Amino acid sequence: MEANTRIIELRQRIAQHNHAYYVLNTPGITDTEYDLMYQELQALEQEFPELVTIDSPTQRIGGLMIGGFVKVPHRRKMLSLDNRYTAQGLLDSFAACTEVLLEPKIDGASLKIVYESSRLSLAVTRGNGHVGNDVTANARTMPSIPLSLRTNLPNLEVVGEVYMKRSALLKLNELLEAEGADLFANTRNAASGSLMLKDPKECARRSLVFVAHGCNTEIPGVTTMDGMRDFLKRLGFQTTDLLPKAEADAKTVRRVLRLAAVPDLESVLAEADLQRKKLDVDTDGLVFKVNDLADQADLGEGNKFPHWAFAYKFPPERRITTLLGVTMQVGKTGRITPVAELKAVSLSGTVVQRASLCNQDEIKRLNVNIGDSVYVEKSAEIIPKVMGVAKKQTEGHFILPAECPCCQTQLVQPEGFVDWYCPNSKCSDQVYARLRYAVGKDALDMKGVGGGMLRVLMDTAKIARLSDLFALEDAAVLLKPAARRTFKAARELALQQPFWRQLSALCIEGLGTTLCQAVDDAWGSLDAMLDHWDELEELVGESVLISMKNWFGQPDNETEIERLMSLGFTFASKAATGPQPLAGKSFVITGALMSGQRDEVAEKIRKAGGTVKGSVSKKVNFVVQGVGGGRVKAEAAEKHGVPVITEEVLYQMLGEAMPTANPRAHLEALRGD
Repeated sequence: MEANTRIIELRQRIAQHNHAYYVLNTPGITDTEYDLMYQELQALEQEFPELVTIDSPTQRIGGLMIGGFVKVPHRRKMLSLDNRYTAQGLLDSFAACTEVLLEPKIDGASLKIVYESSRLSLAVTRGNGHVGNDVTANARTMPSIPLSLRTNLPNLEVVGEVYMKRSALLKLNELLEAEGADLFANTRNAASGSLMLKDPKECARRSLVFVAHGCNTEIPGVTTMDGMRDFLKRLGFQTTDLLPKAEADAKTVRRVLRLAAVPDLESVLAEADLQRKKLDVDTDGLVFKVNDLADQADLGEGNKFPHWAFAYKFPPERRITTLLGVTMQVGKTGRITPVAELKAVSLSGTVVQRASLCNQDEIKRLNVNIGDSVYVEKSAEIIPKVMGVAKKQTEGHFILPAECPCCQTQLVQPEGFVDWYCPNSKCSDQVYARLRYAVGKDALDMKGVGGGMLRVLMDTAKIARLSDLFALEDAAVLLKPAARRTFKAARELALQQPFWRQLSALCIEGLGTTLCQAVDDAWGSLDAMLDHWDELEELVGESVLISMKNWFGQPDNETEIERLMSLGFTFASKAATGPQPLAGKSFVITGALMSGQRDEVAEKIRKAGGTVKGSVSKKVNFVVQGVGGGRVKAEAAEKHGVPVITEEVLYQMLGEAMPTANPRAHLEALRGD
């Protein structure tokens, strides 16, 4: 009894300090004091394992999510918000007497948290609004998400946003850089990418935060959105008035107001824009919601947006700075892209020193040259771009150099193209770009093998071709132990990839993933494809066929194919070991699928002898319609007389049971750890 009493006391105290630190951003004790409490709780639970409960702070991290994420349908659709860009647009969207709640729009990843008997039971991403991914194991790692609620409720659905603080992103990128991995460009990508990690321990390292902004459950006595926020706060959730501050004088943005009574709504928006820059979290706008919940119900919801809420998007921040220079980026096909080198300027929360200039035609249109004062904006709040000349300081516009900036080969401009190219395939910048694409998600999908690792291997092991990467043996020890393990595991999996991925990894100009999949569907192997040159043009088009013939006609590339095959590349999709029930049948998939990711189900169809098309035509045999399937494909199916079948029917045709969603699968796995 003494141990049980102490364990309960420690759990309560740790939960209180977690709430103060991660939700309120007001730590009450030192890290050392916290660690001592946590270690004492761990020791007691190890000594008395029968006293361990699923909502103990020590049980936040479970095992790997083997096999990916389970698909879970939403009981109530998770919608996005329709945008407004002006004060007048907001005023026109609401009735004159409407009381609205104004709060920041967090730039992160939407998430729904489900509680049963006051304990966390499920966490689901928005997905396509109808079906999302079960990320319960990762959600449990976030101290800002209570494992159990402070009140007894039979069921509760909380909706909100997962974000990463700016300060946390800086620390994460430092770690990733040290490991040779790719860095995140912004907090939104970091949050959404981290939420979908299969290892909860790695997710926990990312310091994600959940902020609650709504509830799908009717709560007795709660009649307004503002009251709902207070209710969620009492349950232990962070709400939008508790966001972390980067500057001490940052003011709370959340407020209730009647738009018609606001003398100058534009000043309210300007003040909110000023205050958001003082937070330690990225926000890309404001959310205006009808405050009265009964009024919300009367207004209802559409297929994509609620009729009772709108997002005001802050105008892109524009700054004036000086164009210091122009550098040339060399792509995997040799295409030259000019990049503006700028005098450092603060823009939308980050320091910008580089921006896109697109191509020579765009530079001419802008009439911009080195030394000019230029306007810079962030397109969609992410990508910096030179928008125009603020003050012309020079004569004329910048002219691209005649030689490749990497290998000094004379640049060429193919007839009919606006871009210039480096024709030297051995140019080291091209080599890097090709390798980067080959290991990426559109080709071999070698997770964990990023640009930093490739640079290390190019510098130390002198790899210059894809085959060099797979021929590495002792040179792999040049990587740090963790990176070495990641590299070897990813390389083994790459050898098992289907034909279309290995074909895509060759970086043949114009031959993207869709065409590679079509070639795989038609012939299934490199040998079979090469035996059907005459039929290829109908499938890939004249220009791509010419590009393919040029590529395969080069002796160096022929040698590369032979070397890759000697290293384990098959350039053939695995032949079916049993019957092929879908042989000769073609399918189009639309909507979200319950049995797996769309590419996984497509691969299952291919292994059963079928083919998967991107659009509906009279040559297609079936349209597989998942949740939220597209209207365009349904109308095309009706027009061409193509049968529309459910996912269940597809699995009946495959002759196997359809995998079903098990919302509590991860929770049960955690209980068994």
